[in-house]
Amino acid sequence: MSGYPEICASQEISGIYSEKIEEKRQKLLDTAKEYGTFSKQTLKVSQELDQLIIEIQEKYSPLRERGAAF
Repeated sequence: MSGYPEICASQEISGIYSEKIEEKRQKLLDTAKEYGTFSKQTLKVSQELDQLIIEIQEKYSPLRERGAAF
């Protein structure tokens, strides 16, 4: 049962990042509606969303936690 606190912490972190991703995704949709799909503003927010997802994957990937090499 020693893994239980780690699982809870992992789920909490996952929820926090899921909210951040959803907020950025919504900002992307709103920006695209306001400025157009290919506007500089929309592309900037899209890149921010991509970067957020990459950071989360790099930081919290299960393979990373096990020390797997790529």
